[in-house]
Amino acid sequence: MRILKSVLLTSAVLVLGAATILAAQPPAKKTKGNAVAAKSVSPDEVKRFHVTANEGDIAPNTLHVKRGERVRITFVSKDGNYGIKFKDFDISNKVAPGKPAVVELVARQKGTFEFRCSQSWGIHHNNGTLVVE
Repeated sequence: MRILKSVLLTSAVLVLGAATILAAQPPAKKTKGNAVAAKSVSPDEVKRFHVTANEGDIAPNTLHVKRGERVRITFVSKDGNYGIKFKDFDISNKVAPGKPAVVELVARQKGTFEFRCSQSWGIHHNNGTLVVE
């Protein structure tokens, strides 16, 4: 019983800390359509994005970064299990309601890179794009 209380207290502290960090992040600048460009960051910082999957749609579906920037994308799902895949970066992960997936990478070369979103039964939905300028 004592261990369970300790685990629950530790979990609560971690969740509160994560919520505090997320709340302190500056909002991303909106661009035309469903694209988001976050404020440029220094080389030691990480550019963060929050992407939501819901009813086969992902938003935002276009993310803009500068070459050399460190990028962290947190994917969340509102309605089911999804697979996230960045073929060009050899990254894949799974996301489910209540279980976000975090993808981290360094945008080393300029270009447009697709990320795919699929539900666990293999249906592909709207894809997204990471634009490295």
